[in-house]
Amino acid sequence: MIQQLRWLALPLLLAITPAWAAAEQVRYHFIPTDACGTMTQVPAGPEGTIGELKRGLGVRSLPYPYAVRPNQMVTYRHPFTGRNVTVPIRLPDGLPRMETRADRIVYTRGEYVVETRFLPDGSVDVIYNAGFMRLLRFE
Repeated sequence: MIQQLRWLALPLLLAITPAWAAAEQVRYHFIPTDACGTMTQVPAGPEGTIGELKRGLGVRSLPYPYAVRPNQMVTYRHPFTGRNVTVPIRLPDGLPRMETRADRIVYTRGEYVVETRFLPDGSVDVIYNAGFMRLLRFE
């Protein structure tokens, strides 16, 4: 019986593997440029690319050379520095659900998630997550 289950588990595992590869997450990094809260995007990915891509289980970072065209300029009060920062982000169409945590703000619309993480040095990471079995699409 156990031998038969092993033979069933192997094809199931192989069938699921392409779905892992399809899930995508991209991270961008912004640093403060002046006292007015202006943020500048700096390379966040390997090989000096503007973004860092993680696919599947996110074990290895890949270069992501594409910028995201923002549709919002959002001003936050940075929890570590206490200063206002204005971050360009691309929010999903429609009205996303917003969660506030101590060091981040999370916008969710369906499975699409945009997370703004505040770092102790005053910088901000913006992470776009397509959700399980989805590719990121920025139109």
